[in-house]
Amino acid sequence: MEKAFRETAPFFWGDRRAWALPEAGGAGAGEELAVGETATPYVDIKDKKGEIVVAADLPGVEKGEISINIRGDTLEISAEKKKEKEEKDEEAGYIRRERSYTRFYRSVPLPTEVDKEKVKASFENGVLKVELPKTKEGEEVKKIEVK
Repeated sequence: MEKAFRETAPFFWGDRRAWALPEAGGAGAGEELAVGETATPYVDIKDKKGEIVVAADLPGVEKGEISINIRGDTLEISAEKKKEKEEKDEEAGYIRRERSYTRFYRSVPLPTEVDKEKVKASFENGVLKVELPKTKEGEEVKKIEVK
């Protein structure tokens, strides 16, 4: 039954992006990443009267490592964190070098048109906040009577 639903849902509901968000978690929830794996950060999405507000958890990331794009009706958040540490002890005869790489990526379908020129973003204590002003308030719903 579930398989049949998954196969037919796009036919009845249109593009799945419009009604389903990818799940965060796994590596994005604090677990270790496998080599080449991308973490999916947790996000909070608020639909306020005049704007959409998206908050994304990006632990350990610096402001300069974050990239934000709006592509069509989708907000894209990505960040890359590279770290390298080297220790040498010539008397003991060893060199220790460790590297790590973490990539975060999340796309958020926007429920309405936004003014791309007035988008604001701030980053504090590992949380990215993106404020997206709506271009027009949602239209009123008009109920149609069936006769």
